[in-house]
Amino acid sequence: MSTLHTVVSKLTVMSLLILLSACGAERQAPEQELRLQQVRDIDRQQLPGAGWALSNSVIQLSFCRDRVNTALLAEREELRRWRLVGETSAFPPGRDEGLQQLADLYMKHNVLLYQLSGNFGSQVYQLAYRPNEPEPNIINAFAKIGRDTSICYSSLDAND
Repeated sequence: MSTLHTVVSKLTVMSLLILLSACGAERQAPEQELRLQQVRDIDRQQLPGAGWALSNSVIQLSFCRDRVNTALLAEREELRRWRLVGETSAFPPGRDEGLQQLADLYMKHNVLLYQLSGNFGSQVYQLAYRPNEPEPNIINAFAKIGRDTSICYSSLDAND
């Protein structure tokens, strides 16, 4: 009886651990979706304005996957036109894959990037932040993002 009781106890504990792990994953998914939605919302706005400020400095990034670089392909004027329209349909259909990568960086490093332009090799960003908060430290943001495994190239243009 004692062996059966031990086996049942171990199975119960394992089942609870599996359930708790699943609950944790479910809690993360809404947070990831929230971050992606924030990145999408910021991406559709003309900034600075509407409650958002931009850093003075810019960061240039190249993702290790060409598909992501292609998804974020946009000249400065194209971005301006798309943002003036402000509708999802104005943006290229594949852009969401690139925005997902930006949301992943936001989740991992708490750095919200606002794209200024992008070509096949890299994109240029400023950091977006709330004007009632201090401007993020561009050096710290650059160091965090530059070490991320999804980034193959990064450079900083500090205009402070």
